[in-house]
Amino acid sequence: MRNRNGIFWGLFMLLSAGILIVSQLHLITYTFSFWTVVATIFLVAILIQSLVNYVIPGTVFSLAFLAILYAKPLGIMAIVPWTVLGAALLISIGLSFIFHPFISKRRFKNMRRYHHGWHNPRMQARFDHNVDVETIDEPDVNVSVRMGNSIRYVTSDDFREANIDVSMGNAKVYFENVTVHDTATININISLGGVDLYVPKNWNIIQKIDNNSMSGMSEVGIPEVTDDSPNVTIHGYTSLSGLKITYI
Repeated sequence: MRNRNGIFWGLFMLLSAGILIVSQLHLITYTFSFWTVVATIFLVAILIQSLVNYVIPGTVFSLAFLAILYAKPLGIMAIVPWTVLGAALLISIGLSFIFHPFISKRRFKNMRRYHHGWHNPRMQARFDHNVDVETIDEPDVNVSVRMGNSIRYVTSDDFREANIDVSMGNAKVYFENVTVHDTATININISLGGVDLYVPKNWNIIQKIDNNSMSGMSEVGIPEVTDDSPNVTIHGYTSLSGLKITYI
């Protein structure tokens, strides 16, 4: 899969270089500036990546910015940029509500394919609108947040996996009172929200996060990894969201 992705993006870049050269030689009817072509290539790359990874905000906003970029030839000068961006925000929220269960299921399934030695636990929806703080004492943890703020304390003595799914909300998950035997996995799926992970300093965190669509990730504290430290891999996707990892 990685090899195919490399070939695809390699061919995409070669094609983009060709389009850039042709546009500057004025061999096409409509003349575009150099930076317009560069921005187009960048936005199309985000669009393709968002479609492949089922990222609705990335897909919608990349199309919106392309519409703004080509407003004149499209004849939509009267409604750019704020009307287009406002509509893109509402469309992103609406489509996220409609397709979020399907997208979350697909993403967690894809994460399992890339993780060696996966445990294949059952996916269970454990979201309760009336519960904001909860302590979880299980080896497999599922956290789901929709338009709210939640805090979860994990106290398992044999932690293996956590699935954290946040849409238009915020979640804080504390792993300070858990024991990991050799390896564990944390899967995240964040859309229009934020997740704070509080992890022990002695964990060897392996980050495999796909931060796209104007998302960001930060780390607080300094890890203290030794030869005996367990390996904890964080897989996932963030879209118009933030992820913070705090070492405690």
